[in-house]
Amino acid sequence: MTPQPQSTTAQTSELLPGFDHAAFDSNAVFRALLDAMSRPGRIYDLPVAVSAPDGLNKAATATLLAMADMDTTIWLSPSCATKAAGDHLKFHCGCPISTDVKQADFAIARISDDLSFITDLAVGNAEYPDQSATLILMVDEISDRPSMTLKGPGIKDTHSLSIKGIPESFHAWRAENHHLFPCGVDVIFASETQIAALSRTTRIEVN
Repeated sequence: MTPQPQSTTAQTSELLPGFDHAAFDSNAVFRALLDAMSRPGRIYDLPVAVSAPDGLNKAATATLLAMADMDTTIWLSPSCATKAAGDHLKFHCGCPISTDVKQADFAIARISDDLSFITDLAVGNAEYPDQSATLILMVDEISDRPSMTLKGPGIKDTHSLSIKGIPESFHAWRAENHHLFPCGVDVIFASETQIAALSRTTRIEVN
C-alpha cells in the first residue's frame, strides 16, 4: 500500500499556538520592543503569554511573532534551528528561513553559541541604513547590575545593564558596530520573559 501524505490538519495540529489574540498581543509586544529600542538598557517584561517551540525561548518567540512576516528573512543558529522552531515561524509568520546569515533580517542565537557569525550580519549602507540585520540573543538573565554602563540617545546620563554569560568577543564586535553609524546592527537580548535592547547608537563601557 502506498503511504498517504499527512493531511494539513494533522500537520498543523502538532504546532504550538501563536498569540492568543493576534492583533492585540502583537501590538503589545511591538510596543515593548519599540520602547526597549528607544530606551537602550531598560528591561521590559514580556507583556503577553506565549508558547515557545523547541529551540526558542518565549521572549524570542514573541519578538519574531510581532516583527517577522513574509518579507523578513530569518536565520537561526545551529542550536536554535530545530524543526519545531522552523515550522512554528513559517506557519505563524510566513517568513522565509535562510541558512545564509548574510541574508538575515533577524538572526537568532543563544549567548552561549559560537558568535563568530555576527561579523557577517548585514549593516546596511549610507543610503539605506535600515537594510541592516537585527540580532536577537537568547540569554539566561538580564539585570541592571553595573556590568556595563550605557550612554547615548534615549539614555539620561548613564544606564547600567548586565547580561549573564556575555563574551568579550561580543564587546569587541559591538565597539566596531557602534562606529558604523548610521549603519550597524541593533541587538535585542531575550531572557525567558524579559527583553532589553542595544541600539546601534549606544555606547558601552564594560566595568
